[in-house]
Parts: sequence; C-alpha cells; structure tokens
Amino acid sequence: MRLAEARGFVLQALRQGGWNQVTDVFIAVGNLKAKAQRLDRGHVFDGRQFLDMGDPELILEVIWSLIVQGILVPGLNDANQSWPFLRLTEYGRRCVTEDRILPHDPDGFLTEYRKAVPQADPVIVDYLTEALQCYIYGLNRAAAVMLGGASEKAVLLLIDSYADSISDATRKQRFESEILKAQSIFRKYEVLDKQLPLLKGAVPKNLTDGVDSLLRGVFDLIRNSRNDAGHPTSGTLVDRDVVYSHLRLFTPYCARIYGLINWFQTNKT
Repeated sequence: MRLAEARGFVLQALRQGGWNQVTDVFIAVGNLKAKAQRLDRGHVFDGRQFLDMGDPELILEVIWSLIVQGILVPGLNDANQSWPFLRLTEYGRRCVTEDRILPHDPDGFLTEYRKAVPQADPVIVDYLTEALQCYIYGLNRAAAVMLGGASEKAVLLLIDSYADSISDATRKQRFESEILKAQSIFRKYEVLDKQLPLLKGAVPKNLTDGVDSLLRGVFDLIRNSRNDAGHPTSGTLVDRDVVYSHLRLFTPYCARIYGLINWFQTNKT
C-alpha cells in the first residue's frame, strides 16, 4: 500500500464511523483494502489480516498527519483522555461528513479533478497540486497564492479561446486590444465578463446557467484571497476554512471554464 492509498483509506474509515481507537482504524483500513482489491474476506472480522508489512506504519503516519492538520485529536472523553483513543475535532467532523474527496487527500482530490477536467493545462495542475500540499501542512497563505495562480491560468486560457472564436475581424481586434491594455487579471476578466451575457443565446444553456456566480463569484473569491495572502501586510492571515472552501469550489469552477473553452474551440461567436 502506498501513502496515497493509505490516506484515502483512513479518510474513508473516518467517514464510515464505528471507531474510537487506533486499532479500530487499522481494522477498518484492512477491510477497505480487501474490498478494494477484491480479496476473499470469508468470515474474517479483523481487517488487520489484510495489511501487509509496512502498512501499519503508513496508517500511523496518516493518522498523525491528520492530528497535525486538526482533523483528529488523541483521546475520547474524560475517562479516556489519551492515545490510543481518537476522536474527530469539530473541524474534522465538518470535513469528513462531506461526500466528495477532501483536500486533505491530495492524491484523491487530484484524481477527481482530472476526471472532471481531463484536458486541464499542466500549469493549472501544477499550481493546484502545490496549493493542496501547502494546505495540508497548514501553509494557508501559500495555498491561497498557488490556487490564485491556477485560477489565473484557467481564465487566461478562457480569454484566448474566446478571442479565437470571434468571427468578425474588427470585433476580434477590438477585444484583443482591450485585453492587451488591461494590466491585471482582474481587468482582463472585466473585459471578458462584458462579453459573456451577449453569448447566452448561442452558447448551450448548461454552460451559461449560473455563470455569474460560478465563474465571476469564484474568480473573485480566489483572487481576493490571493491578494490578501500575496501582499506582505502585517497581520494579514488567510483562514483555513476559507482555503478549504475555495479548494472545494475549484473543480466545478474549472470544469465550467473548460466547458466554455471546448465550445469556443469548435464554434464561432
């Protein structure tokens, strides 16, 4: 079992419940591993039998990593206040009750992202990967900056694809000139944003529905966090929950961007 697999199994075990000690997590992970590998479990009730040499060490590494991230804490109650008992923090409960892959499982998160956005530019994937790594180590400002870079690259690709789709030469030149004059990604998006309402009659409804909230809304959220994190102002912090929510929004946000890019690549406006 690789570390990425161990992390995914542990988070799945935490989500399904029925545990309060480290041993319980070992058993649950063993059973999940057996199920994933379609091993014959027969009447075996202790999933630890399916763990190979080295697996317990990986599971412990994941558990301690989740403790550092504030997902888990040692102890259960007043009568059992320490290791090997475990419980979820309030933040941890909020995280594991969600059905989608968590940012705390970066490998699983990226796998889900690639399924949703199979054509994603390598630069976007690189920045998203670093954002996830920064996040799980508590480097929230760095995560916000990296996620901002991923968002900016996606928007620039969207702008380029729209420009290429413009059939009227004069209109295309005017749009490209306005983009060139815009100094920041915010200003460039403003130029594009003025064009999107004009396309609603031509672009499929599934790509234009909620475009203001899903595109402009998420773009502004990520950009504002990136600006707050990227400027060396004393006392400026980026909240962990904010980065968490932005990471969760990024996959549908980027999927919509690529839906538009794909349409612009095969249609003229």
